[in-house]
Amino acid sequence: MSTGAKQRTAPWALIAAGLLPAAITAGMLWWLIPSGQWKIFGIWTEPSVINWSTGFADLAYLTATADCMGAGTDITTCDPYGRPFTPYTVIPSSVLRALGLGLQQTGVLGVGLATIWVALVGALSVLVVTRWQRVGASGAVGLVAALAAITLLAISPPVLLGVERGTVDILIAALAAAGLLLFARPASGAATKTVGAIALFIASILKYFAVGVFAVFLAPRRWSWIAAAAGAATVVFLIWNFDDLLVAQGTARSAIVSTTRIMFSSTTGIVTWLVEDPLAFTPPTGQVLNPTLLKAVGALIFLALIALFVALLHKSQTTSNEIVDASWYLIVGGSFILAVPYLLGESNDYRLLFLLLPLAGVLVWIGQGGPQLLLWPIGAAVVFAGLTGSSMVTNDAGFIIPKAALIIGDFALAVALAFGVALWCWAWISKFAARRT
Repeated sequence: MSTGAKQRTAPWALIAAGLLPAAITAGMLWWLIPSGQWKIFGIWTEPSVINWSTGFADLAYLTATADCMGAGTDITTCDPYGRPFTPYTVIPSSVLRALGLGLQQTGVLGVGLATIWVALVGALSVLVVTRWQRVGASGAVGLVAALAAITLLAISPPVLLGVERGTVDILIAALAAAGLLLFARPASGAATKTVGAIALFIASILKYFAVGVFAVFLAPRRWSWIAAAAGAATVVFLIWNFDDLLVAQGTARSAIVSTTRIMFSSTTGIVTWLVEDPLAFTPPTGQVLNPTLLKAVGALIFLALIALFVALLHKSQTTSNEIVDASWYLIVGGSFILAVPYLLGESNDYRLLFLLLPLAGVLVWIGQGGPQLLLWPIGAAVVFAGLTGSSMVTNDAGFIIPKAALIIGDFALAVALAFGVALWCWAWISKFAARRT
């Protein structure tokens, strides 16, 4: 029945439908980058040092560092905004320097990053529509809802913040998605998987938190010696650069207790609830919150959600063999990428752009006949977590996402990430259960 439906729908029509989220995203960014009207969406912008309405502040740090490398000056004092040095700049700035690019090219490179994001949105949307097998009116409504979900997340505040800052996380997300999907292809040979492994390795050394992506291969039926080699190389790199890892963690202010206004972690929702000022970024002077206790509580909530989802997967009689490969890799890989910074400490909200990967995985699974009563709420949680992120300042109309919505959004994020981790746990539980029978 589903095959017949596919025959009645021309491939070009499916691809055109899949490109709608990318077209809407491109239109939004095409307007925002030259206009600089990011504050409408609650984004606190950095002043531009490149004579553009949008300054791409994080990218400007990389391009300015590339200039410092070329001039032979101290690269620890190159940020045009005077921010502390972070080791994350060294590799991308070295590449930029080798290509002869510097601060003057920041604007063009920023547009390039935005283009990469649009391309990623388009690729994952097309993946969803071309894998969609549900038919009839309910199938059509479901596909429209899936495309709407992708669109909302693609232009959510964390994504807009990432584009405005010109964060290299956009490139990392594209590399991670490409690497995971190259492994997900049933017909992938050694050469294809090697390309995928290289993409995952580059993603992980650009920013260390992305190492969580390799967890996807540490599950039954997902082992790959090629991925293991890339993962081992990444671990060696991180050990070799362990001091830089600690510096990067300190520069990112991951140990500072923050609210959901600017950060995300297992504790930000609790902090937002405990801090009286609904607009605060951090607790006021005099309010002392124990970060260790907060992390313990956040971790317990996260573990409880994982246990809940394992129970629901058991109840739905879902086995890891039934999960579409693309869904498995995107949900588990994308979730673990974010779960690492989520549990370690506060992390910049723009990293929530990685939620696009598990969202696409969930939608592909729904389209392939997955348990809708379980998966649609997960997809909704992913989107809501994105829509309530990065609500930093009140816009000119006086609107800012209320505190209650931020707390719910934080819980939605915990739900989204816990589901991905639960899938990984369920694969192992299913294997051990099969051995006993």
